[in-house]
Amino acid sequence: MKAVVLAYHNIGCAGIEALLRNGVEIAAVFTHRDDPGENVWFRSVAVVAAEHNIPVFAPDNINHPMWVDKLRALNPDILFSFYYRNLVKKAVLDVFPKGALNLHGSLLPRYRGRCPVNWVLLNGEKETGVTLHYMTPKADDGDIVAQKRVAIADDDTPLTLFGKLEAASSALLDTALPDLIAGRAKRTPQDHSKATVFGGRKPADGEIKWDRPAADIRNLVRAVTRPYPGAFTRVADRKLLVWSAAVAEGRAGGAPGTVLTTSPFVVACGQDALQIDFAQVEDQLYMTGPQAAAAASLGKGMVLGDTRRRAAARKTSVLILGVNGFIGNALSERLLASGKYAVHGMDLASDKIARLLEHPDFHFAEGDISIHREWIEYHVRKCDVVLPLVAIATPIEYTRNPIRVFNLDFEENLRIVRYCVKYKKRIIFPSTSEVYGMCDDAEFDEDNSRLIVGPIRMQRWIYSCSKQLLDRVIWAYGKQEGLRFTLFRPFNWIGPRLDSLMSARIGSSRAITQLILNLVEGSPIRLVDGGEQKRCFTDVSEGVECLFRIIENPNGVCEGEIFNIGNPDNEASIKRLAEVLIERFNAHPLRSKFPPFAGIREIESRAYYG
Repeated sequence: MKAVVLAYHNIGCAGIEALLRNGVEIAAVFTHRDDPGENVWFRSVAVVAAEHNIPVFAPDNINHPMWVDKLRALNPDILFSFYYRNLVKKAVLDVFPKGALNLHGSLLPRYRGRCPVNWVLLNGEKETGVTLHYMTPKADDGDIVAQKRVAIADDDTPLTLFGKLEAASSALLDTALPDLIAGRAKRTPQDHSKATVFGGRKPADGEIKWDRPAADIRNLVRAVTRPYPGAFTRVADRKLLVWSAAVAEGRAGGAPGTVLTTSPFVVACGQDALQIDFAQVEDQLYMTGPQAAAAASLGKGMVLGDTRRRAAARKTSVLILGVNGFIGNALSERLLASGKYAVHGMDLASDKIARLLEHPDFHFAEGDISIHREWIEYHVRKCDVVLPLVAIATPIEYTRNPIRVFNLDFEENLRIVRYCVKYKKRIIFPSTSEVYGMCDDAEFDEDNSRLIVGPIRMQRWIYSCSKQLLDRVIWAYGKQEGLRFTLFRPFNWIGPRLDSLMSARIGSSRAITQLILNLVEGSPIRLVDGGEQKRCFTDVSEGVECLFRIIENPNGVCEGEIFNIGNPDNEASIKRLAEVLIERFNAHPLRSKFPPFAGIREIESRAYYG
C-alpha cells in the first residue's frame, strides 16, 4: 500500500513511525512550516521524514490545483492525515482510490474541530481519546474505523495529555493498520446528532472571569498552561499569568476577584476560591503564587481584573449603514432584542425603523454615505463592528444607471473598507451570488471555480464586477494588513418590509414586490424569459439569525470566511412564484376590492432590461 501523509506535531511523527512499522510505503509527507510566533515545543515531522529518506513538502495550500496534480502524479493508494491543521477539500480526497483517513484527538463525534485537547481540559472532561476516521470535505465528519479511549487525570495538562494521546495513537494504528491494509477494516457512521464542534483558541481567550466557579477557572488554568500562552488576569495595567492553581473549597469573604490572602495566594471566585500556586507578572519570571503576589504589590482586599470587567460590561457597538433597508432594519431588531448590542445607523429615511427609534440602544442619523463622510469615519472609529449595507441591487438599475451603481456599490463602499483598515475595525460585508457570474462548473467550488462574467457591452455585469472586486480588495486587506472581515451572500431573503410598492412602480424592487404590484394594480405580470429562472428563497428571520451569529463570532470562527446564507430546499422558479401569488391573491377576502387579473405576458430579457 502506497500512502501520502499529511502530518504535524508529535502525533504526526508517531503516525509516520506507525505506518513505517506496519510496512506502509510512504510516497511523500506534507507538513507545515513552523510559525515563528508560536511556541514550537513538539517534534518536527520534517526531521522524521528526512531521517527516513521520505520527500517532504510544506505547501501554503494543499488544495491548490498544482499540488493536486503533484499528488496524483505520485500514484498513491491512500491518504493519512495526522494533526494536519488545514481542511482538505474534495479535489485532494478524490486522488486516493482507497480513501483518506484522519487521526483526530477526541472521541468523535464529540469535540470536532480545533484544539480538542485544550477544550476537553477546559470543560473538565474525565475521558477523551483518539479516533481514526475516513475524511470527507467536512471537518471530522466521516465514518469511524477505530477509537482508543484515554482517561484524563485531575492533574493532567495539555503536555501530559498529549503524551497519553501520542501513545494511544501509536497503539490504535498498530491495531487498525493490518485490517486497513488487508481491506477488512469496518466503517461505523458517526451519529451526527451527538456532534459537538469547537473552534480555535487565541491568547485573549485565556482571560479569567472571576465570577465563574473556582473549579471552572482552575480548568481554564490547566487547559492553557505551559507550553500554551496561559490564563491571565489584570493587576491595574499589568497582566498576571496564572500557571498552576487549585480550588480552595469553602473559602469566601469578598466579591469575585478579591484577594483573600497573599500567602497562600487565594482569590475569591463566583463559587469557592482559587489558590494560585505558580504565576508570573508580565515581563517578570515564573515564580510561586505568594512571590508573584508580592511582585505585583498585591494586598488583602485588592481586586483583580476589575478594570477589565468594567470594560467587558460595555455593549458591543455595531454600525449599520443602510439601517432602514430590508436587512438593516431586521438585523437591528435582532441585535437590540439580544440586549448585548448598541446599534448606530444611517440611512436616507427612517420609515422601516420607526418602531426602533425610541429604543435606548438605537442611535439613528439621517444621511447619505456619499455626503456625510466625516460622520461615517467618526462612527467607524467609535464602533466595534461595521456593516455597510448600502448598495443598488436591482437588475434594471445595472443597465439604466451603471455609473451610479459603480459609484455607490464600489467607490463609496471602498472608502468604508479603508476606514475599517485604518482604525482596525471588524467589517462584515454583504457580497452577492452575482459574483459567481456564469460559472460553467457542474458543482461550484468557492476556492477553485472560475467566476465568468459577460462582455463589456453588457452593462448588467457592472454590479457583479463591482461586488467581486470589493470582495477581492477586502480579502487582500485581510491578508496584507490584518483586516478582520467576514463576507456574506444573502440568497433571495424575503419577509416583512422587503420593498415598497412605490419602488416597484419605478422598477427598482425585488421580483416578488413587482409581482404583487402587478396584482394590486391590475397590470399584466411580465415574466422575463418566461420566468424559468430559479431562486432559493429564504425567510428573513432565518437569514438575520445567521448574520447575528456571524456578528457574535464565537472563538473567531467567522474571521476571514465567506458564508452563503440561503435555503437550497426552498427553490422555485419566478413563474412558480407568480402562480403561488396569484393563488393567494385570489383567495384573499378583500380580493373584490382590486382590479381583475390582467394575465401573464412573457418578455425577452433584452426588451425588459435593455
